[in-house]
Amino acid sequence: MLAAAALGVLGAPAAAQTSDAAIRAALSDPAHNVAPGCVAGTFAHGQPTGLVAQGYADLAEQRPLDGDSLFYAASISKQFTALAAATLVARGELSLGDDVRQYLPELPAYEAPVTVAMLMHHTSGIRDSLGLLRMAGVSDVGTASKDEALGLLFRQQQTQFTPGTQYKYSNGGYLLLAEIVERVSGEAFADYAQHAIFDPLGMERSFFLNDNSPAKGTFAHGYGPEGDGFVLRDSFPRFSGSGGLMLSMNDLARYEYDIEQGHRVWTPEVTQIMLAPGRYTDGSLIDDGGGLAYAGGLHLGEKGGQQVIVHTGSAEAFKHAYLRLPGQHSAFAVLCNRGDWKATDRLKAVMAASDVRYPGMPLSSPEGRFYSSELNTYFRLTPVDDGIAVEVTSPFIAAPVVQHYEADDDGGFHHETMSIATTDNPDHLRLKRGTTAELTLTRVDQGAGQ
Repeated sequence: MLAAAALGVLGAPAAAQTSDAAIRAALSDPAHNVAPGCVAGTFAHGQPTGLVAQGYADLAEQRPLDGDSLFYAASISKQFTALAAATLVARGELSLGDDVRQYLPELPAYEAPVTVAMLMHHTSGIRDSLGLLRMAGVSDVGTASKDEALGLLFRQQQTQFTPGTQYKYSNGGYLLLAEIVERVSGEAFADYAQHAIFDPLGMERSFFLNDNSPAKGTFAHGYGPEGDGFVLRDSFPRFSGSGGLMLSMNDLARYEYDIEQGHRVWTPEVTQIMLAPGRYTDGSLIDDGGGLAYAGGLHLGEKGGQQVIVHTGSAEAFKHAYLRLPGQHSAFAVLCNRGDWKATDRLKAVMAASDVRYPGMPLSSPEGRFYSSELNTYFRLTPVDDGIAVEVTSPFIAAPVVQHYEADDDGGFHHETMSIATTDNPDHLRLKRGTTAELTLTRVDQGAGQ
C-alpha cells in the first residue's frame, strides 16, 4: 500500500520546514497581491518531503493553488504516454522494434521504416503536429481535435530526415505513439492510461484529456501577462499523447513513490524500457543537444558528475519542470500556471532553498579582477545570488559597465551571447562570445590597471 505521507495531502516534516520560506519567496510575485504562481514539491526515496503552493488557480474567484490543483502538464505528459506504451511492451502486446505502419496504415511508406522506439525517442523524423496545425492557420491549438491533428500527420509524404538517423523533438511522434496504444489496447488512450497507470497508483485526480475540456472550477487556469495584470490563456490542446495530461502535485507524489518503492506500474521490466537511452540506427547514443540522451519521455544522462533524469513542460500559459537525481533518490518538481516564468529557474531556486545543487551548476563562482591583453580590458567579478556581476573597464567606453552573468547547468556563466567559464587554472578564465571569439582572462593584482 502507498505510504500515508503520499496518500494524504503533501506536507513537510520538521526538517524541511526551514526551506519553505525560501521556496515560497522563489515562487512569489511581489508586484501583485493576486497572481498565478506555482506548486513546488520535493521528494526523497519516493516520499514527499515538502510542498509549497504560492499563487492562485483562478484569479477571478481568488481560488488558491494547493497540492490538489490540476495543471495542464504539457510535455510532462510524454513520460506518461511512454509509460502507457511500455506497459504494453512489457506484456508482449507491442514491440519497440515494430514498424508503426503495422498499427497506423494511414501513414505513407517512408524511405525507411519508422519504429515504435523511434517515436518514443524522437528519432522518427515525424513532423511536429502542433507546428503543422499552426502552419495550417490554427492560432489556438486548443480548438483542434485529435482527428484533425492525426489527419495532418497522415498527409505528410516525407519525414524530416531518414528515420533513425537524427534526434528532433516531435509532438507528432508522441501523438502517434498514443494512437498506437489506443489501437493495440482496443480502448481510448485516456481510458487505457486510467486503468493501467492512474488507478493502480492512486492518482485520483489526474487524467488524460480526450477531445474535451476539464470541468470548470476543477483545474488551475493558465495566465499570461497583460498590462499591469494577467489575462486568461487556457489555449492548450484537448487531445493527448504529446500533452493532454491534467496533473496535480499530490498525484505526482504517488507517481514518484511507485518509481522508488511501489513498482506497481514501474515494474523492473517497465523501468528498463523507460530508462534505456535511445540509439540511432547505427548504434550510437542519442544526443538531445543539451548533453543528455532521451529515453521514455525523459531526458537522462550525466550533468556535473551527477546522474539526472529530467523533463520540462511548456504551453502558452503553463510552465513546468520535473527532475530526479537517481543517485540521491531525490526528486524536485514545479508546476506553474503563468506563461511569463521559466520553470527551470523556479526549479533551481527550489533546489537551492533545499540545499541541493542543480546538476551541472558551477561548484563555485569566480571572484576577483582579471585582464584580457587581447581586448585591453579589465573584468572585476563579484559573486551574486544567481551568478556573477562583471564590471567591465576598457579604453573603448567612457565609464565601467556592469553585466550580470547567470549561472547555468553547463558549469559556466552566461550573459546574452557571452559566457565565462572556469579552467583548471584558478587564475585563468575563458571568455566566449557565440562563435566569434574565445579569449583568456588572467587574474591581476587588485591594484593593477584602471
